[in-house]
Amino acid sequence: MVESRQVSAAQYTPLLKHFAVRLCVAVTLCVGLLVAGEIYSYFRYLPAASDVLELAANLEQSQKASPAEREYRKEFAQANKITYYPWVLWRRKRYQGEVISINDEGVRRTLHTRCDDKTFTIWMFGDSVMWGAGAPDAETIPSLIAANYEKAGRPVCIVNYAEKGWSNTQELIGLMEGLKHATRRPDVALFYDGGTEAFTAYQSRQADVHSNYTSFKNFLDKWGAGQKAHFSYFSQTNTYHFLDKIAAGAPFHRKEETAAVAAPDPTLMAVDVVRNYVQNMEIVNALGKQFGFRAIFAWYPNMAVSHKQLTPDEQKTLTQEYTKYPGMGEMYQAVYKRARELDPPGLFNLGDLLDDQKASLYVGISHLKPEGNQIVADRLFKILDVPQGASSTKSSPSNKTLK
Repeated sequence: MVESRQVSAAQYTPLLKHFAVRLCVAVTLCVGLLVAGEIYSYFRYLPAASDVLELAANLEQSQKASPAEREYRKEFAQANKITYYPWVLWRRKRYQGEVISINDEGVRRTLHTRCDDKTFTIWMFGDSVMWGAGAPDAETIPSLIAANYEKAGRPVCIVNYAEKGWSNTQELIGLMEGLKHATRRPDVALFYDGGTEAFTAYQSRQADVHSNYTSFKNFLDKWGAGQKAHFSYFSQTNTYHFLDKIAAGAPFHRKEETAAVAAPDPTLMAVDVVRNYVQNMEIVNALGKQFGFRAIFAWYPNMAVSHKQLTPDEQKTLTQEYTKYPGMGEMYQAVYKRARELDPPGLFNLGDLLDDQKASLYVGISHLKPEGNQIVADRLFKILDVPQGASSTKSSPSNKTLK
């Protein structure tokens, strides 16, 4: 009996070795195919995978670019990294370059400023337009306004709290956090908005949400389930995204699910967008009375609402944005139109500021070259220079009288 068992084991040993070798080969082939599929899907899916926090400035490389422009574009790409930040959700990470510098708090450097306990202090809030996408530190709107103060012989401390993709409600929260923790509170808080308010309404089909609201919501909705054992991590692979993209174009795909939420009426949505902004203005003004600062609100120019004669490059940029985001232009126009109709006290609508300009100034639907930033900075400097009592009434200098 013992000899019989030994013979049987001896017979199965070669079979087990043979099976083990084939199993290893099969596993290796499967892993190789998965890796190859991931790499292929990554490069095929990547162009459509970006979920925007902003309408980014058009910083494509060209043979005409100067060494300074190439350096800026390189640093802009390196500095375009965000990290979680309490309450306001995100800010850029620390970055130190030659033309772009961001501190540990995610605040971009502003030149021509002197910040101490006595210097006149201005906090500036906004999205990537105020942050300065498209311009080096020295030629952002805050730096150029500070230069105007310097030329006038009036020292100023300007802090650029703007961040890409920020909506006005995020800016309001950022102001509140700053007031709680700052050793030197502002004399003026300037808010420079308009585009993100319209774009987030277009993107998420509702007012008073931050950029990429749906993506954040979906992530957090699934976060709890992700703490349990499951196989849903497969849905995060490049291969899954690529196959899902292919399936979306297949005849059997249930397209009615993706079309469940109808596009909103821009005119109706604009009412909610502007109402929300005015409510935020009221809160900021109340904070200003409590903490002793003056609040100024301005909406910036953008190609969708201006009547500027566009250069070929600007027209190309606008066409690209409209192709990428169908119907976005109508949302911009409706929101800015509603703001003009309501004409809330204290809001300077600069949508037509560049209408008489012939040169190429835009590098995005709202982002400007340094030359455009200078025009805006000069205008905002005039607004800042108006005494508080005069600017707080409807008889204050309007866009027309300040031109």
